[in-house]
Amino acid sequence: MIHLTMTPQTSAIRAYDQPGGYENRLPYLAIVTVTHLTDKVVYLHGAVGKVDRETWEKTLDLLRAHGATTVMLERHGVMKTIQL
Repeated sequence: MIHLTMTPQTSAIRAYDQPGGYENRLPYLAIVTVTHLTDKVVYLHGAVGKVDRETWEKTLDLLRAHGATTVMLERHGVMKTIQL
């Protein structure tokens, strides 16, 4: 008998300027795709929109709360790694 498991590979983080933005289908301020390389390592890519310091810090907090310890991203052609 075969036993299967399914794990999430990608997520999207959307930024809104008010609570309930996703549920109410409001336009988002920014969106980024999160590829889960392992349970603790994520790769951010495909970012669109405006990301200020507050949005960036809350993004890292959200990733940390979901168990990420390492964030990878490309910025101006250079791969960066951030330890949370």
